[in-house]
Amino acid sequence: MKIGFAKVGTTAIPFEISKGSLKFSGTLRKFSRYLIELEAKMTGDLEVPCDICAEAFIHAVNEGVKFHLSDGLSKVGNESLEDIVEIEDSMIDLDELLVSELELYKSNYFSCEECENSD
Repeated sequence: MKIGFAKVGTTAIPFEISKGSLKFSGTLRKFSRYLIELEAKMTGDLEVPCDICAEAFIHAVNEGVKFHLSDGLSKVGNESLEDIVEIEDSMIDLDELLVSELELYKSNYFSCEECENSD
């Protein structure tokens, strides 16, 4: 799902997309002249490997996401750069943002129930 950067105004635009059993839903709204704020929740089930025993297991995802989007290079000097995602071609690609957030989430440490309970 793609949304033109210029189409987003100060009134929040809701969105919802899915990838497998994961749902990415939230809003986009103009935050300042050069930035759009994305506030969303990523929910669902995700198969991840246990970082202790390496066995795959299903992990319930319920993660809040909030950051700003800039059309090309950020023109804002006083914002923290870690909060800004630069987009290309004036199009916000929500599918691409979901994949990016999902990969970031998968880099967390996970342990299965069996390994958590074996002390």
